[in-house]
This record gives sequence, structure tokens and C-alpha cells, in this order.
Amino acid sequence: MIGRPDPKYPGDSLWFSGWERSNLGPTLAAHGAKLVADARPSEHFFQRSDNYVLAKKGVVAQTASSYGLHSDYHRPTDDLAHIDFPHMTAVISFLIPAIEWLANSKFKPEWKPGGKP
Repeated sequence: MIGRPDPKYPGDSLWFSGWERSNLGPTLAAHGAKLVADARPSEHFFQRSDNYVLAKKGVVAQTASSYGLHSDYHRPTDDLAHIDFPHMTAVISFLIPAIEWLANSKFKPEWKPGGKP
């Protein structure tokens, strides 16, 4: 879900589903990931994600995305010609150091009070 930039957000940032629910998004952002809160809570992206079943079991499982509600989503027109490769390269580039930090640290993502589904 990072193939196109979301026009609702600045530059090559990604929105993080359930930002307010855990300490994971803000911590990754503090380590260089250009992550921001989901500005479309009425869309319920956190609950609609494939990883929600893990979240319901207690795993801090959230989504970083730049899906911008484009009309091609899950349609035959959502093809390679519409992928913004410079955007994908930029977001992957800023995610790698933050994810490496996460993998090599003792940090444990935790739900904030009331954040666990």
C-alpha cells in the first residue's frame, strides 16, 4: 500500500493506522521514519487491515501506508503504470533504518491504555 503517495499528507510520509493506540508509530517516527497519524479515522483502516486479527490477540500490529483512496483500488486499472516508484523508493529508504533500529533494539511495542482492540 505504498505504491502511490497520499495527497492528504506532506511529501513522502506514510500514515500509520491506529497511531494513537500504541507507542510503535511515534517511536519509529522518532527514529527517522516519516510516519504520521491516520487523518481518516472514519475509514477505520486499523480495523479493516489484514493484521487486525493479530491486534485482537494482543500483538501490536499496525499498518504503514500511503493509500490515498484512489478510484483504481482493487480494480484492473490499479496497474504498474500507476505506481510511483520514486515515492516507493523514498518511503522504503526512510523505513529501513527505523526497522533496523527496531530489530536490533530492546524496544517492545506496547498498546497505550485503551488502545488494544
